[in-house]
Amino acid sequence: MVLHRHCERLQGAKQSDAQCRCERSEAICRSFSQNGWIASVAPLPRKDTLFNALVLVFLLSALSGCGAWVQVEGPYRMDAQGYEVSLPAGWRRATLVQDSLLLTRDGVSLQYIRIGIVAVGDELTNTKKKFAKGMLPQDVAALELDEVRSDQAVRNFALVENIPFQVTGFPGFKLVYTFKSENGLRLRRIHYGALLRDWVYRVQYQAPARYYFEKDLATFERVRESFRLL
Repeated sequence: MVLHRHCERLQGAKQSDAQCRCERSEAICRSFSQNGWIASVAPLPRKDTLFNALVLVFLLSALSGCGAWVQVEGPYRMDAQGYEVSLPAGWRRATLVQDSLLLTRDGVSLQYIRIGIVAVGDELTNTKKKFAKGMLPQDVAALELDEVRSDQAVRNFALVENIPFQVTGFPGFKLVYTFKSENGLRLRRIHYGALLRDWVYRVQYQAPARYYFEKDLATFERVRESFRLL
């Protein structure tokens, strides 16, 4: 998603820094909601460390804008999607992402937890394939992997693990894979999933493969263990 977004100057009036941060933060949330799978900045025109560091600072500052993110801790219900989960202290929830629960501690490019659903019979974004009632967990997992591999923002995909796994007491699967984002960052994702009722549930954690992934992995697993259907 493109973060190089300038605040528009309406009728020559100068906007405040707070307004600019608000617009950037809202743009981040909207882009993540629309693009779904990948939370990464657009390809950077320069490779030097200083420039990349400045882009990172820009991203983190955008997270503080205008209530687009709220602090969380403890039980949280998603009535529209039929589940509840316990949220970790010190993390923030995206208020502008409506189709899933999106959490981060330091910014979505550094780590995020995402819980979402896909309706049986709906076309998937990239492959246009559909989940069907009665599919076995391994078949659901295969469609999910096809969806990731077909994402044009995913480079150098590598599957690390694909095993059966109980999700909130129901037969499901666990996927672990790595890939490079459009700007060359190696990312690692855990993806738990299950077909429950008329929905495929996704419980995911993503972070850069080096350092950040292991740092918040235990926190994610506690969130995953707290996941319950209503």
